[in-house]
Amino acid sequence: MSNQNNLGSESNPGYVKITSSPDLHRAYSTVAHPHSKGFIYNGTMKPSIADNYKSEGYTFCMRNLNQSDGSSQYISLTAQETNRITGTNDQHGYGLALMPVYILDSSALTNKTASGNTAQTPSAVAADVLSALSTAAIPIGTTVWLQLTKADKGVSSDQVQAIEHQIFQSGYSVGILGDEVQQQQTNGRVLESTYTPFEQSSSGAKVRTITIGDNTGSFPIYWAVQ
Repeated sequence: MSNQNNLGSESNPGYVKITSSPDLHRAYSTVAHPHSKGFIYNGTMKPSIADNYKSEGYTFCMRNLNQSDGSSQYISLTAQETNRITGTNDQHGYGLALMPVYILDSSALTNKTASGNTAQTPSAVAADVLSALSTAAIPIGTTVWLQLTKADKGVSSDQVQAIEHQIFQSGYSVGILGDEVQQQQTNGRVLESTYTPFEQSSSGAKVRTITIGDNTGSFPIYWAVQ
């Protein structure tokens, strides 16, 4: 009987290498805890940053899905980072809940491009958001926050609602995050919870923080956890 290895070798065309790749889709969505404190971060989350905020009582993180005007200071969320942020301590994770933020330049919906083409349609923007959610392995059901910038450029509420509707129909809930530092708002269209953004944190004075309200009603805020 031949003792030849059926898997072959690196020099053998029949060579097969078996590896165990990490599962990057373990996060799931669940109703966010009322009155929880979180922070909005635009760079890749590091253990030291997560530990600092957790020591101050913050229990969730909001990370951007895309860059802002191509700025290098905004690093897009990846599936690997989603897994790390939401992973439990015994999984070498950070033990934080997670919600994604999509930076939406409202002027892109109203202005023509430099080449004279028409502006992006709400459907195209929603498709970009959904693609970014898939890339970042954000589970269905999680609340996606649209951070509106340049909202004074003439964008209509119908355009924003069309984006929200397409995202909502794809399985996610949607919230609107204003661009003003002292803004407080009630999400009456899709979400029925209130939140008070932008508390001060000793871990980073320039990092925006947010507190979830009672989180009651028909469409509560959902976050991703493991």
